[in-house]
Amino acid sequence: MALTGYTRNGSCIGNDDDSGSHHICIDVSSTEENFCTVTGQPDWCSSTSRCDTGNNGSSSNHDNKDCPIVNWCVCQWAFASYISKAGGCDNIQNIQCNAINLQALSAYAALADTSDDVNGEYSTALRCIEHRCSVHSSNVLNTLPTLR
Repeated sequence: MALTGYTRNGSCIGNDDDSGSHHICIDVSSTEENFCTVTGQPDWCSSTSRCDTGNNGSSSNHDNKDCPIVNWCVCQWAFASYISKAGGCDNIQNIQCNAINLQALSAYAALADTSDDVNGEYSTALRCIEHRCSVHSSNVLNTLPTLR
């Protein structure tokens, strides 16, 4: 499987230069209509990238092979609109809950039910993650005061 993460280190970490906030990890191989098709992006979802060798992106032990993209960190803002375009949370690809960057939950929670929550997309994204990942964002975020 291809190495994921904005920095290709295997996780959805936050970086100051990641203006797309690539914080939501999904399995782009888990449904017929993938994230790229539904969001109207070029089909990078069916492409390949450097293989994940299980060493968190360290260059040692890499054999420079390419592997299919499976789990991938997607932009949290595109993910919010993806849910709507796919027809709801039940119709999206599998979320890799243990790889989500909590910055996404924090951002969705801050915007949910505000005037910035256009068409309720952020509220829906927050509820979708809570449902699919069996978490309640307020419980998670209250344990991490530095994100608030």
